[in-house]
Amino acid sequence: MAAPDWEIVIARHGPTEWSRAGRFSGHIDIPLSAEGRTRAAELGRALRRPVPERILSSDLTRARQTAEAIAGAAGLDPRGITISGGLREESLGSWEGRTRTHIAGTNRDGYARWLAGDIGAFDGREGLAAVARRAVPVLLDHCVERPRTTGRLVVVTHANTAAALIGALADIPFGHWADLPCPGPAEAMVLW
Repeated sequence: MAAPDWEIVIARHGPTEWSRAGRFSGHIDIPLSAEGRTRAAELGRALRRPVPERILSSDLTRARQTAEAIAGAAGLDPRGITISGGLREESLGSWEGRTRTHIAGTNRDGYARWLAGDIGAFDGREGLAAVARRAVPVLLDHCVERPRTTGRLVVVTHANTAAALIGALADIPFGHWADLPCPGPAEAMVLW
């Protein structure tokens, strides 16, 4: 796939109380913690120059709050953020709301698969191939709709969605997506 004309920055939302507790969030709409808001503000300051031309965000609160911090640091109106459910975190099925300790104790086989880097659909999990099928078009539609020769596009999303976007857009074979470097909480990386 040819690189778009945009500089694409993939950013991950800040920490939540659930992430600190080792609890799987998935599609459950959890806000940023106090630490998450502080780290989102720091990320915003780091990404304010060059000023993002556009900010795309998952529709989940933790991502939207992070996108708003990035917009605010750059002096942009947060109402200009493009919100999309296509950028949501992977649906984690019955794992959502449960801690790693709980899943490890009640679903040893599934937990072992996850620890080993299995990114497929199992145990009601959506799987990263399905995440890529919904997330990549959001990004590419924006790039086609608004072609540029320069400009920074910041995409605020989640850990598994970031891995799916990076793997699919960089044309990396699916079996290697679990090994990709991805941004940590309230961190970003330039994709192109």
